[in-house]
Amino acid sequence: MAPGMIVKLAELDDDYFGVEIYASIDRFAGSAHIYAGLRELSEFATCIAGFPSNPDDKREYEFGSRDLSVAGGYAGLRLYCFDRAGHAVVEIGIEDYGRYGRAKAHLSFQIEAAAVDQFVNALREIEKARFGEAFLPAAGVG
Repeated sequence: MAPGMIVKLAELDDDYFGVEIYASIDRFAGSAHIYAGLRELSEFATCIAGFPSNPDDKREYEFGSRDLSVAGGYAGLRLYCFDRAGHAVVEIGIEDYGRYGRAKAHLSFQIEAAAVDQFVNALREIEKARFGEAFLPAAGVG
């Protein structure tokens, strides 16, 4: 996987989406299978749309639950600018409690506003099509 984050629709049900969230950078990676609401991808897209709007802009979103009695994993995302020029980063905390036992990963990488816009559009399209994946690439890699 190229450095960045993938949100993939992996499972369909009448009541939920099974979503795989993968994140990786050069030295670290993690993934989790999360049970999400049927409108959750567009809710996430709405939360991060237009980011960053100014150097003080911060956005946060959580998928799943850290509660071990709840099926599936967890992903907490935080997008923020790290300087006054508006350069941005995403921090991702991933936890999975599935078939491979309990595992956690925490990583961050720089992102670009145009890539966030494309990611938002892809998230909305996935929800509408009920199929596919969205990729948010790490900035300045490659």
